[in-house]
Amino acid sequence: MTRLFLFCLGIAAVAFVTVWVADHPGQVVLDWKAYRIETSVAVLVGAVALAAALSIALFEAVRMIWHGPAGFRAARRRRREQRGYRALTLGLVAAAAGDARGARRLSRRADSLLGEPPLTLLLSAQAAQLEGDEHAAKGYFEAMLARPETEFLGLRGLLVDATKTGDRKRALELVKKAYRLRPHTPWVLTTLLELQIQANQWIDAEATLQAALKHRVLDRAVGTRHRALVMLGRAQAAKAAGNPDEARRFARRARELAADLVPAAALAAELEIEAGQPSRARRILAEAWESAPHPELGVLLLDAVADSTPAERAGHVGKTVAHNPDHVESHLLLARASLDARLWGQARRHLDAAAATRSSAGIFRLMADLEEGESGDREAGRRWLIEASRAAPDPVWVCDACGAQAASWAMHCAACGAFDRFEWLSPPAPRAVAAPRSDEGDSDADAKAETIPKKPRLRRGAAKQAEETPAERAARMT
Repeated sequence: MTRLFLFCLGIAAVAFVTVWVADHPGQVVLDWKAYRIETSVAVLVGAVALAAALSIALFEAVRMIWHGPAGFRAARRRRREQRGYRALTLGLVAAAAGDARGARRLSRRADSLLGEPPLTLLLSAQAAQLEGDEHAAKGYFEAMLARPETEFLGLRGLLVDATKTGDRKRALELVKKAYRLRPHTPWVLTTLLELQIQANQWIDAEATLQAALKHRVLDRAVGTRHRALVMLGRAQAAKAAGNPDEARRFARRARELAADLVPAAALAAELEIEAGQPSRARRILAEAWESAPHPELGVLLLDAVADSTPAERAGHVGKTVAHNPDHVESHLLLARASLDARLWGQARRHLDAAAATRSSAGIFRLMADLEEGESGDREAGRRWLIEASRAAPDPVWVCDACGAQAASWAMHCAACGAFDRFEWLSPPAPRAVAAPRSDEGDSDADAKAETIPKKPRLRRGAAKQAEETPAERAARMT
């Protein structure tokens, strides 16, 4: 609306000036040598305007003739660039869609039209990766290192290649270069931290962790967990180097940061036992048992009271697990201590409570030990061992990234390399393989079934208890 108003205002102004000049034509006289020109002001203005228009047209014609070839070349170059960038765009789309052949064809076209700019190198590398030509892709990424604008992308591509091939030393060198270029990039910080931990570069890892927390790359809770793991790593390194005092200090710091980190508590207790401080070890284990009961802690607790009598060991165990008495590991540890002390009734009571929560092979093996130890009934013990062979396996350390199992905890999974992914879980029971059905097979199966012992019965009223539901059993125990 404003533009329309200004346009109308301009038209009105021009019309006003034109009418005013027509009403006041005036007279202009020009004397030059023998010539005399007399005309009006309006005619003079028109002549001047016409002369200016002709001069401008002549100037543009001369300029076009003079600059024409250069302009033609520039226009041709622009058209090539447009086609090249279109091919580049379509090539990136093809690479994202997994079309290796199309990405390769379009990358060559973009390269011929654009003269190999940085983005064509990236597209060529992606096309080579899609075709499985890692050697060619590596060559493209290395070519990117020579250009400042693509050096960071080249480093990331080479880092991915080094990670795939398992060359951790090369990967660490590359990520350090990437960190010097862009120290605030999230993936650079997290990758650098993980590789430094893998290389046991604990001091550098702690500095990188500080930077990651400062730039909010890691959540505060995750950062605290990582800091505890770094402290645990430093404690393990100090122990291996023969510095027990330093190892105890770092292990204590790890426990303060992550109370549920079982390996940190286990290492701290082990160091105290080796230093001749069993009371300190028992205190550490009691604190850890409250938040994270674990069989490894129970083994260390029995080591800490190894000089005591079996009855005294059972008493020490009872005081330790009193912080978390209803946990299944508490019942199992008390059952083991009671078996060693030949306290058969207590052992049976704790095994019943443990079986009500988790019916695993280890519990049934303890049942077999109980039967043989209490009454020497080897037949009952054999039946419990057979039941153990059918039961679910005991918990182990399981990597929640790939499902690999490990006998002991580790910061990195040996199968997939995942960091801090081990959890104490019950692995899936092996699936039974059905035998082929036939007349002879059925008769053989019937014959074998007759030789398989039935599920053992608990002695001293335990048979009645075994028929109870877990809820009824828990209510009776309380």
